[in-house]
Amino acid sequence: MTKILLVGDSFAADWTIKNTTYSGWPNLLAEEFKVDNRAKAGVSEYRIWQQLSNCNIKNYTHLIISHTSPFRIPVEEHPLHGNDLLHNDCDFLYEDIKNHKSLLCVKEYFEKFFDTDYAKFVHQLIIEKQIAYVSDQCKVLHLHHMKQDLNFIPSRSVLDFSDVFVSHKGNVNHYSKQGNQIVFETIKKWI
Repeated sequence: MTKILLVGDSFAADWTIKNTTYSGWPNLLAEEFKVDNRAKAGVSEYRIWQQLSNCNIKNYTHLIISHTSPFRIPVEEHPLHGNDLLHNDCDFLYEDIKNHKSLLCVKEYFEKFFDTDYAKFVHQLIIEKQIAYVSDQCKVLHLHHMKQDLNFIPSRSVLDFSDVFVSHKGNVNHYSKQGNQIVFETIKKWI
């Protein structure tokens, strides 16, 4: 029996909490396979590591990791999204906070002090830790939905959906109904 562990960010989270207009690709996947979806909207790669490390990989045949931006900063509690059912575990990302007057100090940090090279370096280290943790215990797929450099991961285990995201943006998992279907069908072929 195929048992899938899904970890990641909002591109993989269960959006039925807020939007049931159409099914997202994780829900389409769950209609055909046994899926344990631990993904949360707006989380950093560190939080994705926590999702993964809190699971016994031996209980799954497949692991899908939906990677996030290297520029998300983990926070204990996001002051804007604490009561949001979908984003209640959200971390800081410049695009999310840049227009909020209550977070001017965070905006200033991003604009004046944030080191993008360091953030990319730490992001890669966390992903390498994820890879080592799984260590051939199950079949692993790495997803990204926005252009990012994941060339340190063997290409046979990476799916780049950035072109699908650009051409099929929508309200569930950031994709339109057609975009979710494309992502689902592509992942289904990998399984």
